[in-house]
Amino acid sequence: MRIVANAFVAWAILAPAAFAGWDELFNGRDLNGWDPQTKANWTVRDGAISVSEGRKGLLTSKSTYRDFELELEFKADKGSHSGVLLCSPKEVTDPATECYEVAIAPESSNYPTGSLTGRARHGGAGEFSGWRKLRVKVDGGKVEVWLDGQRTVQYEDRRALGYGYIGLEYDQGRVEFRNIRVQKIDLP
Repeated sequence: MRIVANAFVAWAILAPAAFAGWDELFNGRDLNGWDPQTKANWTVRDGAISVSEGRKGLLTSKSTYRDFELELEFKADKGSHSGVLLCSPKEVTDPATECYEVAIAPESSNYPTGSLTGRARHGGAGEFSGWRKLRVKVDGGKVEVWLDGQRTVQYEDRRALGYGYIGLEYDQGRVEFRNIRVQKIDLP
């Protein structure tokens, strides 16, 4: 019993340090902190941002970011097309040139889940129906993407993008996002 109590005390002390410097972008209850840019059907259900059956859409953070790490979890029905936009303007016409887009798409797509749309194709992450963990690091012109702990993209842009929004993009199907957090990278 004493070992369990000591382990709990150690966890209680160390756990907050592991998340120090991270800002939660989604509170699990509502869309405060986000701006819908289109009329897609964005809702909050069971602690997740959910979108399905409706117009294509973009939901952007209220703050802008340049050099950062982003972590989130997502779940997409088979055949869904979506993405996570990084360093994005409020209105996007071509994600391959205006921002970075981490694709959430079927294996048969030109840029399947875990790819950087228009920039770096990932060999495929397999179809998966449950929650998946996405981690992205944008540092200058370097972009790295991890899907479920495996690096899928390591890309270096000739010119780094400036400050922009973090966006959740919706094209088709049903997609959910939760546990969205960001940490700014301090440059020397």
